[in-house]
Amino acid sequence: MSASHPALPLPPAVPPGQDATRCLVHLDCVLDGVQVWSADGRLLYANPATYALFELPTDAQVDNCAQLFGHCLDDTGRPVSSAALSICDLARGAQQMEHNQRVLRIPLADGGERWLRVRAYLQPPGPGGEPAGVVSTCFDVSRFVHQEQVLQEQAQYDALTHLPNRVLFADRLQLALATAQRRGEVLAVCMLDLDGFKPINDTLGHQAGDRLLQEIAFRLGNALRADDTAARLGGDEFGLLIGGLHGSVECEQVLNRLLQDLARPVQIKGQSVAVTASVGVSLYPGDIRDPDLLLRHADQAMYQAKEAGKGCFHIFDPAAAGKLRASRQLLKKIQDALDAGQFLLHYQPKVDCRRGRVVGVEALVRWRHPVLGLRTPGEFLPLIEQDDAIINLGEWVVGEALAQMGRWRQAGLDLPVSVNIAARQFLRGNFSARLGEMLAGHPPEVVGRLGIEIVETAVLEDINAVSRLIHHYHKEGVRFDLDDFGTGYSSLTHLKRLAADTLKIDQSFVRDMLDDPGDLTIVQGVIHLARAFHLEVIAEGVEDIEHILTLLDLGCDVMQGYAIARPMPAERLVEWLEGFQPDPRWRAADNFPNRHDFELLLARVIHRFWQQQVLAAYHRLDGAAWPELDPGHCRLAAWFEESGRRHCSDIPPFHRFHEAHREVHRRAQILHQLAREGVGNADQPLAEFNAACVELQHILSQCDAATRPA
Repeated sequence: MSASHPALPLPPAVPPGQDATRCLVHLDCVLDGVQVWSADGRLLYANPATYALFELPTDAQVDNCAQLFGHCLDDTGRPVSSAALSICDLARGAQQMEHNQRVLRIPLADGGERWLRVRAYLQPPGPGGEPAGVVSTCFDVSRFVHQEQVLQEQAQYDALTHLPNRVLFADRLQLALATAQRRGEVLAVCMLDLDGFKPINDTLGHQAGDRLLQEIAFRLGNALRADDTAARLGGDEFGLLIGGLHGSVECEQVLNRLLQDLARPVQIKGQSVAVTASVGVSLYPGDIRDPDLLLRHADQAMYQAKEAGKGCFHIFDPAAAGKLRASRQLLKKIQDALDAGQFLLHYQPKVDCRRGRVVGVEALVRWRHPVLGLRTPGEFLPLIEQDDAIINLGEWVVGEALAQMGRWRQAGLDLPVSVNIAARQFLRGNFSARLGEMLAGHPPEVVGRLGIEIVETAVLEDINAVSRLIHHYHKEGVRFDLDDFGTGYSSLTHLKRLAADTLKIDQSFVRDMLDDPGDLTIVQGVIHLARAFHLEVIAEGVEDIEHILTLLDLGCDVMQGYAIARPMPAERLVEWLEGFQPDPRWRAADNFPNRHDFELLLARVIHRFWQQQVLAAYHRLDGAAWPELDPGHCRLAAWFEESGRRHCSDIPPFHRFHEAHREVHRRAQILHQLAREGVGNADQPLAEFNAACVELQHILSQCDAATRPA
């Protein structure tokens, strides 16, 4: 087949006096695939991009639809037949206002795959009334499909540990129960909580805490059999499903080996760190078959294990269910604290950094313990979130926030306040009716400044109830935020059905986005998702100026976190507001989001992430593996060849990139060789490697600055 044809129909019709072949020359430069077909389905023309997209030789003979699309798969992975993808039928469908497109998957020679969106358009009949031909286009949508696949994967797996999350764990529990019942075997449902995790997290930092969680997840996966399940349910809490057992003795043997393995020290930041785990177990069929009760009983047993001294397991005894002393004592302390007025609210400002103004505050509960002092929510809320005690505390928080808004309003301060609603409070506390009763005692101008933050887990459990709540109280001016977005993994369908006002990007993604390419991509994806659904977006957990400037660059204006202000009592908040001055560095951002090249920002984060991997491998932190050391095969090299050459080739600093990049890899290879020879803590090679990395980052920074709009 030649690259042109003497009588090719083109859309739109070729203007009088203009040669058709000259028009095709322009199509040769188009990056998307363009094909011209006769009315009977013969391929008359295909531009060079078509051959590239389908990985065909430029001299390949392609005459019809089956030959071009014959090796493609549909979105279910089944082969596409010529009947299933008729270009002429697609075009007629477009003429009849039906679907005129298909999405296909092409397996590539290197084992990868490419996704194409194929569209067809019917040409108008020729001057003599001859049948219309068809023009089709093929657009590479692989990046968009990959992003959707990432979102789908996040719907069932924890982003940090890659273990199943709470949603998938619940599904597997149902399946494991059915399997145990059918085979007459014993199933152990376990709740595992790390002992002493918080001090490590506070002392060594969040990154160290995350590495510890990843190591624990790795050990759990190795200790269990392929048919068993380990899941991360949140924080440092894990769920286990151990099936195929023949009694409690066998279960005890498995758990003893597991606890010994988890107690082995972990090397983090040059320090030997050790944690133990407390495990609660409920056994089916010894216990009831109801999944929720099995989990609750395992949770109760876990607290008994902690009370027994931690680092051990406890098997739930149904006969002793009403005698769980730890649970009773905790619930009584919470209720006594409420009655004694020991709880108070702190308020953390939400600031529009682009415009330099405070747009509201979030109310955060604190426990003023008479012996232990001021306790943060993370120290007591997780212990009661599965009990009705959290409902009483949550209602107090709403009532106190409304009362405080009233007091501020009388003092001339009109400030929106948002409060957090726990999943249990919303789902089991008759929340909608109770909220109505609490709002009834306040004037409309106060009610209209209240915001409700609902966690994604509540949305996933009962989206219909959430939707009804939002629609009902929107009429009274109450705003609704979807909190911790990205951790509960709402689907696009959920966002479409809900009338929420704001998405809050979870702080776990914001905190590490400057060092983890995955977190940075998720943050950018949430921002774009909010924009697509016309929602506001707030980033929480902003810890330094780099977070703020990067978020502004990505298009997120409203933020909260320690880099702006810590939570504070109501009286101190008033003083803070009076003295608030926006950081001049915020003003350096343009008036509108200007992330002109996200791939350049991503390249810088990729390099930092790679540098951390090299250092971790050299110091043998947690048995870290060496990353790619060949400069021609790392992700930064791919950026250089594609996006870098496209956007930065005329920038002088960019000309130094190639050599600087190779120097970084050369220094990393030296460290690798030293590690193989058993030479650790070689100060000079380490210093030279870090200096090379700094130089490369400097070049990337200069490229970033030079490519920004004037």
